[in-house]
Amino acid sequence: MAEENALRGDPSWDRGLGAASPVDLYASPASVEPGEVVTLHVRCAVPFDVDWYRIGWYGGAGARLVHREKGVSAAPGDARTVNSTTGMVECRWPGAVAATVTDRWRSGMYVAVVRPSDGSAPRATPFIVRAPLRGGTSTVFVSAQATWQAYNAWGGRSLYSYSSRGRPTASGTRAAATVSMDRPYDADGGLGYLRKWEVQFIRWMERTGRDVDYVLDLDLETRPEVLAGRRLVVLAGHAEYWSRPMRDTVEGAVSAGTNAAFFSANEIYWQVRLGSSGLGPDRRITCYKSASRDPMTLTRPRLATCRWRETPVLEPEARFLGVMYGHVVQRPADWIVANADHWIYAGTGLRDGDAIVSLVGQEYDAYFADLAPEGTVVISNSPVPFVGRDPDQFGDVASPPLQSGAVRDPAGGAGGVVAVGTFQWSWALDAYAQHAYAGRVTPLDARVERMTANVFDRFSE
Repeated sequence: MAEENALRGDPSWDRGLGAASPVDLYASPASVEPGEVVTLHVRCAVPFDVDWYRIGWYGGAGARLVHREKGVSAAPGDARTVNSTTGMVECRWPGAVAATVTDRWRSGMYVAVVRPSDGSAPRATPFIVRAPLRGGTSTVFVSAQATWQAYNAWGGRSLYSYSSRGRPTASGTRAAATVSMDRPYDADGGLGYLRKWEVQFIRWMERTGRDVDYVLDLDLETRPEVLAGRRLVVLAGHAEYWSRPMRDTVEGAVSAGTNAAFFSANEIYWQVRLGSSGLGPDRRITCYKSASRDPMTLTRPRLATCRWRETPVLEPEARFLGVMYGHVVQRPADWIVANADHWIYAGTGLRDGDAIVSLVGQEYDAYFADLAPEGTVVISNSPVPFVGRDPDQFGDVASPPLQSGAVRDPAGGAGGVVAVGTFQWSWALDAYAQHAYAGRVTPLDARVERMTANVFDRFSE
């Protein structure tokens, strides 16, 4: 990784992204390996250039230009379909430009940026380049783009009613019951949640020389072999939506001795099912958010698209993670240290009761003692100003007003698990992009860096 990041970066890679633009695009497939082709499906009324970047550190530039194409044209039309039952929006745009991934494209998070010739603002789309299965690194970073797509309201529908419009769907609300990867991301100039939750963590890993491969969360279902031989699986930010095969792949790897680190919160919360579009086997994501609404419940109740903790699934995420979703915070809270003699705090100088400013938010996980696996150690007890009430199989109870992170060391041949219980962990690692929520800034913190390094050093060896 040090050799890769010694290459010249381009600090202008994100210039203009996020501004209103008449351009839209998406990539297929969303995960490729060397020798495969990634295609951009573009809607743009004028010719455009395409810059293909790998995201990393690169001396602080943040990205390296790996390929450029000039004077590309695309059909300006807006061919899309809307499923009247599920609310699924899908774009049937032909491929405008494609690139063959070579061995020089090291595994990583990539972004294709379309820059219109008329000077209007650019748009972008992310995709993953996987490493070949042989010769991969001991650590793999998983990008949670199923969750990005669940929140994506491009075309007027997401898996949330607040950001959807139109008549009720099979979900029982305005929210779609199925969303498609065959459409652009509406957030942040087409980047989805990349710059909100993951890019800071990626920059930290690459700045500190961590030798990491990258995969897409959907790969955990369609290519479960991507975790073969790994010592550490890492997620950051927000990984809320999981299919059963995705969860089985990670839990199976941990049972076999792989370690997992969730620098995140609200993970493994909703069960989804993946489906095919004309562009591939993992391009549609179904989640009714209601067992009673999901037709699959009658025949295969274990696959019902409800909360994992709900009937008829009844597999609370805390049984694996040690903690699970509490709720949304009104404003970021301080992380309050517990069990400061634990190895995760080595070299930080922190003591029980010490605070790390504004590290807990925008959502948080809580500790459930009756569900946590044996050997779980709570590493924080942080009072939070939480929002609302969340009905689940425990009844309509107030969400626990106390954030917790947890660690379980390897034991009995199984790997260890770290779950920090906050979205905003990555904000304390790197200064790029968003660092504030509800008026409170999460500052950089060397102690959080040290804790993160402790996990990598212990769990990836």
